[in-house]
Amino acid sequence: MANNKKFYQFVIPSIGAMLVTGLYVVVDGIFVGRGVGTNGLAAVNIAVPFISILTAVTMMITMGGATITSIRFGKGENTEANNVFSTSIFMVMCFTLFMSIISVLFPQGIAKLLGASDILLDDTASYLKYYVLFGTFFCGSMTLSAFVRNDGNASLAFWGMIVGAVSNIFLDWLFIFPLQMGIKGAAIASGLGQVLACLVLSIHFIRNKGVLHIAKPKQEQRLKLQIIKVGTPEFITQMSQPVTILCYNLIVIKMFGEIGVSAFSVVSYLIVIILAVFIGLSQGIQPLLSRSVGEGNKEKEKYFFQKGLQVNLFLSVVINIIMFVFGRNIISIFNSDNELVRIAYNCIVIYGISFIFASLNIVYTTYNLATKRTKDALIIAVLRSFVCNSIFIFLMPILFGEKGVWLGMIVAEFVVMVIAIVLRKKAKDEN
Repeated sequence: MANNKKFYQFVIPSIGAMLVTGLYVVVDGIFVGRGVGTNGLAAVNIAVPFISILTAVTMMITMGGATITSIRFGKGENTEANNVFSTSIFMVMCFTLFMSIISVLFPQGIAKLLGASDILLDDTASYLKYYVLFGTFFCGSMTLSAFVRNDGNASLAFWGMIVGAVSNIFLDWLFIFPLQMGIKGAAIASGLGQVLACLVLSIHFIRNKGVLHIAKPKQEQRLKLQIIKVGTPEFITQMSQPVTILCYNLIVIKMFGEIGVSAFSVVSYLIVIILAVFIGLSQGIQPLLSRSVGEGNKEKEKYFFQKGLQVNLFLSVVINIIMFVFGRNIISIFNSDNELVRIAYNCIVIYGISFIFASLNIVYTTYNLATKRTKDALIIAVLRSFVCNSIFIFLMPILFGEKGVWLGMIVAEFVVMVIAIVLRKKAKDEN
């Protein structure tokens, strides 16, 4: 009973925080779709892979650092845990500053590399420039949220994201409609929302609510490499969506034209929210798993892992039912173009089957990462993010034509799930 209570105490705020993070992107989509139009939607979707690199590297450092921190907590090594936290913050700040400079100096060059057509080039470049300008705050809020949660204050991590989301919604409306700032306004609104989220999360450290506190890190090269090594599977997991979007964009624009890219951009927004649920759960159990490892408690480790699988599987089925019944209505919130709604709905009801397998794969990856089974986590993440999705996204249309376009991710996630189960069984047999 105590483990069950602790599970939900960590998981519910974590899912909420991830949903709110996803909401930043989705709200942008709704306001851009309504206020800028279908070309605005397509431009934002083309920018996603670059922005996702920012997110993926940040989460690599964050989850690597958070995992090591929680294991240190489990061993009672609080001073060492705080140095891991400080080092992680330093690494994230250096990386995001570098990315912000690149996006401000070369927005059009980046947009061209991402495949923006002449029609979409200016909007894509503008969105990239202003969105990544606030990269330090966008990534800072993700990092602070994870460490605040690992430091036992899951509720503040949740409320920090809520404050950011609510302000983002208001600023999106203000900048896009009354002030007529277009796609640039959407990007700035998201950035200012993240600034407020960082301010709220900073309360935890200013008021000394936990063990962790912001301090100058010891410049240990070995520790930085360890953080990157442990967090690499998370980086690869985070890259799954942008790689998938990039592959689909290349196929969809050939088969359905620019309206197809706009339709898939709506689906991409929905995928952000849906995957946020599964990733939120997995990030919620990460501190519990890592502390169990630090304590040497195998029973707790097994309980949190199995509970994570069960709950994510249940949520994936519920989400599929919702998309099947209400999908058209949900898609219409972004844009009411009949052809866009038709293409997007056909995509989400087929593509959605992959969520059942993805929900389990995400837990398997986090479990292996949190328990420092880095090799297995890396295998699952690489297969999910680069190998299987790329192969099957391109293979299915070749085999089945237009009807096979959305089947790729179902096959890819299923294959990865089978491999993840085999790796877990092998690890149990070795123990």
